Amino acid sequence: MNPANLIPSLQSDALAHEVERQLKNETSAVTAAAERDARTIVAQARAAARGRVRAAITELRREGASRLARATAQLDTEQRARAQRLAAQAVSDAVPLLRDELEARWRDPQNRRQWTDAVARLCVLRLRPSAWRIEHPPDWSEPEQRDFTATIGERDGVEINFKADGDLKSGLRIKADQAVFDATPQGLLADGRTIAAMILDEIEQE
Repeated sequence: MNPANLIPSLQSDALAHEVERQLKNETSAVTAAAERDARTIVAQARAAARGRVRAAITELRREGASRLARATAQLDTEQRARAQRLAAQAVSDAVPLLRDELEARWRDPQNRRQWTDAVARLCVLRLRPSAWRIEHPPDWSEPEQRDFTATIGERDGVEINFKADGDLKSGLRIKADQAVFDATPQGLLADGRTIAAMILDEIEQE
């Protein structure tokens, strides 16, 4: 080969190699930049995804807590309502039993005496001196009436009159002027709220 022709060929080859080298360098740089960009995009995407996941978890927890609070409140309401129904039923069942027990105590002479003595003492404390009419069951005997009067004792201004009432089967009802002291089972159980509280307290203690 003519040396004169060889020089341009070598120059052409060198230029081609240089171009190829530069292309490789540029390609590597572009690839590296693209990889960096890709990693950045992926990192940003992961960070955004984590943020959304955390937000979703927080929202789920908030909704869960809200649902739990609602469920707890509903359960408490239902339990209170059930307890109130049971309490009302207990009182409803107990009042007739109390009335029966009071009537049974009146039929027992010793218990009846305790009953009338307590009523006599309360009359002294609660009623003003005046004409006291003692309404009683027809079978309350005269000796028991005398015991009642003796328990009251001598009181200035007190005049005691006994009157049998066919509608009374147990207990006493005392009338003095405009005042009425009802110591019959019906009268003793008239304060429903107090009686209910006593019954419920007794059930709780049991």
